[in-house]
Amino acid sequence: MIYFEKLSFVSYLYFIFKTSKYKNTTTIFFIDASILAEKIVIPLLNFFGHKVSQLNFVMLEIIDKKGELIRTRIPRKDLFDFQKEILNSDAYKFLFNESWNQGHIVDYVNKGLISTSIMDPNSVSRMLYLINVLDFDMQRNDCKKSIFISKKRPWLELYQDYANKHNIKIIEIRDSFFTLFNLKKYVRSYPSLYKLIKNLKYGAMRNIDINLNTSSNKLFLDGRGDISLSNDGFHSDFFWQKNSDFLLKNVLYEYNSIEEKDYFVKNGLHSIGRGVYSGDGKLKNYIKPKLNFSNKYKKEFEIIKNELNSYDLDRFNNASFFKKYGVKVFLSWNKYSNDHMAWSDAIRDNGGISVNWQMAFDGYRSAGSLINSDIVFSHSKFSAEIEKKNKSKIQYNVIVGYPKDYAPALLRDTANQVRAQLKANGARKIVFVIDENSIDDSRWHTGHELQRENYSYILEKFFETPWLGVIFKPKRISSLRQRLGSVEKLLDKAIATGRCHIFEDSGRHTTSAPPILAGLASDVCIHGHLNSGTAAIECALEGLPTLLIDREGAPYSKLYDLPKGKVVFQDWPSAIDALMDYFNTPNGIDGFGDWSSIIDELDPFRDGLAAYRMGTYLKWLVDGFDKGLDREVIMSNAASKYKELWGEDRVISS
Repeated sequence: MIYFEKLSFVSYLYFIFKTSKYKNTTTIFFIDASILAEKIVIPLLNFFGHKVSQLNFVMLEIIDKKGELIRTRIPRKDLFDFQKEILNSDAYKFLFNESWNQGHIVDYVNKGLISTSIMDPNSVSRMLYLINVLDFDMQRNDCKKSIFISKKRPWLELYQDYANKHNIKIIEIRDSFFTLFNLKKYVRSYPSLYKLIKNLKYGAMRNIDINLNTSSNKLFLDGRGDISLSNDGFHSDFFWQKNSDFLLKNVLYEYNSIEEKDYFVKNGLHSIGRGVYSGDGKLKNYIKPKLNFSNKYKKEFEIIKNELNSYDLDRFNNASFFKKYGVKVFLSWNKYSNDHMAWSDAIRDNGGISVNWQMAFDGYRSAGSLINSDIVFSHSKFSAEIEKKNKSKIQYNVIVGYPKDYAPALLRDTANQVRAQLKANGARKIVFVIDENSIDDSRWHTGHELQRENYSYILEKFFETPWLGVIFKPKRISSLRQRLGSVEKLLDKAIATGRCHIFEDSGRHTTSAPPILAGLASDVCIHGHLNSGTAAIECALEGLPTLLIDREGAPYSKLYDLPKGKVVFQDWPSAIDALMDYFNTPNGIDGFGDWSSIIDELDPFRDGLAAYRMGTYLKWLVDGFDKGLDREVIMSNAASKYKELWGEDRVISS
């Protein structure tokens, strides 16, 4: 069989004229097709006796022999292996230049080559995934070998080695000229043009905080868009500041609208608009990275060149920005791309310190989570060990516990109000259901149907059981109803009974209410995605009975150490059956929803002070700069203080 990554008039002609020995093959599948192919090429081919159709598959079907979802296995294993092959390739060795041995450039390039997700059509992950998709289809059709017509990519010989394990031969085809030109990458190759376009788009230079004191040492907060400055337990990028003595006047933040800016001004927070704040090139204090050119490795040259251009642009612009506004500490949550490495080098160019805090739980290593930072605030030693497996480079890994553990004390009254409202309408037992986000195309994501199950199964039981209450706290409320499809009506009908509650307020991207708010109002919490277990952990750390359902397949997660049939389930029906048994048993079921067997490995503190520890540590850093100390001295002093207060084993130094 023959598979086209994208069937078009151009790609089919190229296939016919350049691969004549396969031209008589009649069975052709395609992943995607151009409009011209859909309207003309495919009907003509079918008319003349070919069997041309789109390959039907969904991500949830693509599972390996050990029951692991391929999407999960790729970052856990395959990307590490493939990256190793890249670094050992003749192309990489030839293109490598000594100028990369500055700061984090090597790691920036190496991570950038593999870090984008399956949803990016040009990513390594997408290509590895497609090879596995073809293998899945070949097995269900009892096909022993096939041809894959893919678009041109770097590292063809490495993909072919990977595909050989599945008896797939790859033939590269240039689809059209337009696939060669990437406007975004082109613009990023010219810093002045990039700056002009960015500032025209955002008007940032017209919206700088005129009261900003550039002589004081500041922390720049790279937030997630949760802009609330209230310490009420709801999501806020400033949780660590509100729960410590760190002064708000020492924080610098980016606003996305005039309304946000006015809100920050009213509350005494310094903010700037989006844009580029760099000076001229004379401020650059490093050598612009180069690479060796070769006609033999043109594709590899281009992709590495793009990475180096992006690094140079981000490092210079951010170093200029930090210098201009007195930023000495850069704090971010985002380790999932290589961007933070350029920011880390930029803050070091100013004698400053880069800090990253662990937002989400990682139950296994992941190539996309590799981080390079001076300081990282981790949940536990287990999390620190995961960073080692990721090959992260961290000077001081500081164990602080789960950072949002301050919230329960602030949310109990609100949770009790929600609980009382549901009980007043007949609910005797209440379950909290945790979902995730989804996209329309279930080929590249687990899909809407998986999320609909998080609502439909429990709601069906809800209508069968007049004493059952349900609380939903969607991860992304803004698109939930569209994604639910016909299940939306079922949800609205449930809400109308008064026994069902849904939290709907939202920040820029995600629902404002934290999972623990819904958890505190409930008797049992259920997370429908073991592979993304952070929200479940938030509830389990508070001692709430919490269940996990692994419908995707993540057998290598730490969370699989939890008891099967009492915490970990494979599907919604079995989880609901166990839930109803628990509710109908007068004294409950011993061990049901109990995480005590691994709880110490997830957070050794569980004292509600993680945010305080974070904020206090950050204050020590800024205080050190106020005293005129060197960055290395400041970090060493902070680590020593923390060890004295919280224990020698709470700081892991590289």
